[in-house]
Amino acid sequence: MLHRTVAIALIYALPVYDVKAADGVSLAAPRSRSLAFDFPAQPLVSALERYSEVTGRNALYDTALASGRISREIRGVFSPDEALKKLLSGTGLSPEFVADTTFVLLPVMVDQRGALPTRSSEDRRYYGEIQAGITNALCGLDRPRPGHYRFTAVLWIAPDGTVRRSVRIGSVGGPDADRQIDATLSNVRFTSPPLAFQQPVLILIVPQGPGVTRDCGSR
Repeated sequence: MLHRTVAIALIYALPVYDVKAADGVSLAAPRSRSLAFDFPAQPLVSALERYSEVTGRNALYDTALASGRISREIRGVFSPDEALKKLLSGTGLSPEFVADTTFVLLPVMVDQRGALPTRSSEDRRYYGEIQAGITNALCGLDRPRPGHYRFTAVLWIAPDGTVRRSVRIGSVGGPDADRQIDATLSNVRFTSPPLAFQQPVLILIVPQGPGVTRDCGSR
């Protein structure tokens, strides 16, 4: 019997919010390149759409969260990062980049003491279950081989623990491999999520490297 150990990427699970992809071109402007912006103060949804058109970056965000918020005026020549910081100033939202061209818009969540809120023990247990379930599912694949790719996924989990929707950000090496990953993510099954569990869940899968390994066991 041949025994082999396959190292898989470390998987992080953290809550994000019901997201919408802003329309934009597929290639983002380099972060160091300055661009001209002429944005008046306007509804944040409109500002994000214009920002995507100018920079080529895609935004994933909660339409309900963005609704009613007003962006700051941006006039001048700025790098994409500087412009995004100005655009979001005062909105209570911040970007979390999940790829060079894509960011998730998250609320700046702090309590009255300025500290990040803690998660319940049930939520932490469930994040661990999600991590283990995704790890086991990817370890069951011979191709594409775990530990040799990077991508981000957003999962919506139904009350019965099935994945009712998943969105992959980034390719693992080709259309066939991408389809196999998509099918694998869609078929993962968990237990029922805790009450008031924030969804969807953002999963970051990174390549094997120093300090980043996951034992898939013997095959």
